[in-house]
Amino acid sequence: MFSAAHQFLPFLLLLAVVTGVVAKPFDYHSVRGRKANPELDSKYEGESAPLRGSARVQSMTVFDPNAWSGGAHALWHGKIGDSMQTSIRVKQAGRYRVALQLTAAPDYGRFTLSWNGQELRNRIDLYDSKVRLADLIDLGEMTLQEGTQNLMFTLTGANSNAVAYRVDQYLLGWDYLTLERLDPDPDPDPDPDPLEVDAEGYAIDSSAMTLQDLRPIMAEYCHRCHGGEKTKGKIDLKSLTGKQDFLEDIELTRKTLEALEYHEMPPGDEEQLSSVEHAQLIALFRGYVDEYVQTTSSLPFSVMRRMNRYEYNNAVRDLLSLKGDIFALPEKPLRAMVPYFEPASGRFPDTVRVANRALGKNMIEQHILTGVTPFAIDLQAEHGFNNRGEELSLSPILLESFLTLGRSIVHAKEFDDYTAVFEALFQCDAGLPILEQRALAEKHLQTLLERAFRGRSDATVVGRYLEYFDKEQERTRSFTQSMKAVVGALLASPRFIYVTEGTPIDQQETSLTGYELATRLSFFLWSSIPDPELLTLARNGELLKPNVYRGQIKRLLEDPRSQALSQSFARQWLRLDQLITAVPDFERFEEYYARIGCEQWKFGLQTMLEPLLLFESILVEDRSIMLMVDANYSYRSDEMVSWYGEDNPFGERGNRNRFDTHIQNFNRRNLETRREGGVITSAATLTMTSSPLRTNPINRGSWVATVIFNRPPPPPPDVIPEIEEDDAAIEAQGLTLRQRLVQHQVNPSCVSCHQKIDPLGFALENYDAVGRWRDQYRSGLPIDAAGELFGEAKFKDIVGLKDALLENSDWFMRAFSEHLLSYALGRELEVADTPAIERILRKVQADHGKFSTVVFEVATSYPFLHKTNQSPPND
Repeated sequence: MFSAAHQFLPFLLLLAVVTGVVAKPFDYHSVRGRKANPELDSKYEGESAPLRGSARVQSMTVFDPNAWSGGAHALWHGKIGDSMQTSIRVKQAGRYRVALQLTAAPDYGRFTLSWNGQELRNRIDLYDSKVRLADLIDLGEMTLQEGTQNLMFTLTGANSNAVAYRVDQYLLGWDYLTLERLDPDPDPDPDPDPLEVDAEGYAIDSSAMTLQDLRPIMAEYCHRCHGGEKTKGKIDLKSLTGKQDFLEDIELTRKTLEALEYHEMPPGDEEQLSSVEHAQLIALFRGYVDEYVQTTSSLPFSVMRRMNRYEYNNAVRDLLSLKGDIFALPEKPLRAMVPYFEPASGRFPDTVRVANRALGKNMIEQHILTGVTPFAIDLQAEHGFNNRGEELSLSPILLESFLTLGRSIVHAKEFDDYTAVFEALFQCDAGLPILEQRALAEKHLQTLLERAFRGRSDATVVGRYLEYFDKEQERTRSFTQSMKAVVGALLASPRFIYVTEGTPIDQQETSLTGYELATRLSFFLWSSIPDPELLTLARNGELLKPNVYRGQIKRLLEDPRSQALSQSFARQWLRLDQLITAVPDFERFEEYYARIGCEQWKFGLQTMLEPLLLFESILVEDRSIMLMVDANYSYRSDEMVSWYGEDNPFGERGNRNRFDTHIQNFNRRNLETRREGGVITSAATLTMTSSPLRTNPINRGSWVATVIFNRPPPPPPDVIPEIEEDDAAIEAQGLTLRQRLVQHQVNPSCVSCHQKIDPLGFALENYDAVGRWRDQYRSGLPIDAAGELFGEAKFKDIVGLKDALLENSDWFMRAFSEHLLSYALGRELEVADTPAIERILRKVQADHGKFSTVVFEVATSYPFLHKTNQSPPND
């Protein structure tokens, strides 16, 4: 199954970390697997640039749907002497030819353009008797430095024929600016060096080590707590006297291995194993797990599951080629007026114009198709995702909802114009004989059913739907209405709603069929059904060829529909839905709230988008997943910059309309301090893991343990001693929150768990309950953010914690790979998945965490390509 060298490599990597023999620090920002399209990299849309003051985005499709780039431009108005200030970011220093496209109109003025404070062009007259694109302005050749370039348009006057706007003002419209590189373009992202791990001299032959050889070590370090009369956690290692005992209790063996790998055993207050002893025990128990998997274990059963609400929406949208969603989805937080997510380009825009659907009431209540009502949201499993079969039941009420839903979609008044296939699927030539209409309907159904049901439909199934068409045709005398009735019924069919895989009689592991593989892949990367190309390859067997299959993984990942990995996987992995219910105290954190109309809105409306946009930039540019731990850039609105950087964010604004709740620009910002960057220190994470009046290190530590390490703590006991909810009451006692929580841990069984999660939470204590940095508590007491990670990596503050994670990158790479594989399979991972995780980790480490490597390795892993089906129950 795996060579001895492959099995031994994870041990060597771990031992290198233990002994301090590691490669030099690696710059994960240098990883970029997908090169940017130079044509897309050189165009800067005015509507995507930072806009201030009276500048705003204006749609121009009403004047000409094809003239203005992106269908919009940046519109500004002011008095003579006023200026519009904005900027662009140049990726690389060099020599460029610069061109500017502006708009001309009757009420537009005359301007001077300055570039980085130097006047570049004057008397730019934008008057015209009608609204049109102005003549392209060639600004000539320029030598530009890498980084931000400041542009300023100053209104100096107006054409004598111009008509003033608002009595004494004039307008400016900026469509786009282009940079054409003139000098050779060096490779901006050289391939990083291969992984360097020097473990020479520490190799240990795991096959030569036996339990009897290591019994003395276990007796000295393990049996004191887990043997004889004393068995902490009801674990008695002393009673397991041979290899077979450990193979029969494989779950205990796996937990023992995990405790050793993360330095949880022996406990920190006990005498510790030497590096060699530690490595020997890991090799022993790793060998037991590998042997169990190879000789005993089989993949967990494939569970037939229902589509969740997000998947159902996407599946209907793609099946019927709809222009957008069928209903508004709060679980789909990112909403953009102009599409920006283009993975094939290899370039994530410097500015994206987005809004938050999850926290925006106007987005949630939007009725896209009249009369179409979404069914209840599917909750994610504990420590998991909302695509697990055990969690996705179908009650009689929900089944009735599906029946109603299918009909309401096709009969919505907007439907005919909302689908791109109305003429092809729902219409026929006037006067076509009934029998020919029936033959046309049958032809449509054969194609439609294959895609909807993700497989071939036999004559019986096609005949059943055709019979329904005949009845509706007889009743309505309308081909269109009859086809709508059939499609409405199809959308409520269990064959459409359920994701199923074939069930052989035995329980042997079998490879997926072409159709099953196409379905797994499309639901993994798109949260939707396979498209025609994928189905064609499944039908003719080509998809089962490795090279063809890998090509399809790449195609699906580079398709805009892979944004589902952000909207669904990343949102759930990061637990961002918790931000919706977070309620910082209104009086203590009043700046977190803004009164819009008659309701209070929360600033989480904006902060939720920051980690998702970081995730998307990593996906699109194929960067390292380690940037989610520590990145030197982020995507933030101007108001978020104020939130992070100013003592009094939003200035003197009162509660009413304190911050923007509509769609706005999120710009790429270079971060000046490593206290920011990544998902751990984002305001969204820090706010949702806090209590209303104070930080909550236990919640924060649990989040880090679950999300970053995939080691969720066990549920707390039923009865927990209360602790003050207001940190002011704690500080009044002269205690810091950390000191108070230590006093709180009176139960020995609680201490061991808190020792694991509390240091992770205290590392974030410099951030207040709404995610802003503080150097000390409000009382003036000092903040202690120091800690120790897995008894091995000590740190003084959050930057030290990030350093420990970067130096031990396999911790996060393993956890992220486990999360993504669990999401892809729609189930919890078990011991049988261990070899696959080890293989994925090796490849991901070798590529320094490149995002596409994680996806490719998950999609080509043994558990993803195979299934074990449950035998029918006995009579």
